[in-house]
Amino acid sequence: MNRLKIGVLSVSNHLLKRIVLPLKNTKYCKIYGIASRNPKKAEAFAQKFDIEKVYADYQELIEDPIIDFVYIPLPNHLHLEWVVKAAEAGKHILCEKPIALNAQEAMQCIEAAQKNKVQLMEAFMYKFHPLWIYAKEVITTNQIGRIMYIHTSFAYHNPAPDNIRNIKEFGGGALMDIGCYAISSSRFLLDAEPQRVMAIHQQHPEFKTDTLGSAIMDYDGRHASYTVSTLSQANQGVDIVGSSGRIRIPVPFNTYVDTPSEIIINTAQGERSVSFAVCDQYGLMFDAFSECLIKKMPLPIEPTDVLNNMKVIDAVFKSAQSQQWERL
Repeated sequence: MNRLKIGVLSVSNHLLKRIVLPLKNTKYCKIYGIASRNPKKAEAFAQKFDIEKVYADYQELIEDPIIDFVYIPLPNHLHLEWVVKAAEAGKHILCEKPIALNAQEAMQCIEAAQKNKVQLMEAFMYKFHPLWIYAKEVITTNQIGRIMYIHTSFAYHNPAPDNIRNIKEFGGGALMDIGCYAISSSRFLLDAEPQRVMAIHQQHPEFKTDTLGSAIMDYDGRHASYTVSTLSQANQGVDIVGSSGRIRIPVPFNTYVDTPSEIIINTAQGERSVSFAVCDQYGLMFDAFSECLIKKMPLPIEPTDVLNNMKVIDAVFKSAQSQQWERL
């Protein structure tokens, strides 16, 4: 079977560290072409990873009829522009999270895809990892009772002023980069939307981005909270506490690609650790998206999910400013 041909916009560090190697082993797709604002960088990258074609610019790539879909790992502030342009060129789109800078922009992305009859999916890769699928099955089958609260911790230390994650106008900051995972995953596990949120942010004196943030999301009496930071020791973890048990995910998002993953489940019967074979969640995500395109199946992450996650992010920013509960 011929694999779908992916066109990638930009030679990002994320592409190098997490995407290019998994896509060598996917069943339904492969990187065919790449474009960068630095042609020499694109040429070197393509040569190193056996990518067939290098384009002069982004527009040339999205206009090539041989490209089946476009992957957009650009900085957040460029997502809307290139989602719309790719849609207008008739290309299906897999766009990095968060899909836009706010819910209004997210809606514009969705409308552009619908108008041009192309598929659009946000790249929340964790949803495709077997450990998350299993965790949700444990919850759905009532093994830990009614979920009472979820807490997520996610942090890294990045003080570089020229890094895009520390540039406010590029959509930088802890909430946009990693808080979006905490919001998305609580919605995923509870299969619901929060009714209101309360947040507090610590702002960097120079960058003006949120470098430390915490929030509580009220899901009709069930709580989801998180703390995220861009200037703390690197750590991550998710605790899901039910009325009769709990789940701990030690490495929930940046799972290792060369080491089995695990979740720890505690119930009345005792504690057990469930391991999952080595896999790459990015490769699984690209294959799932591609299979849906080939077989004309519904997408695993629908546009409504994209919009709803962005609405919560907007409410969190608003609450951090107002210092009050904000309703959705």
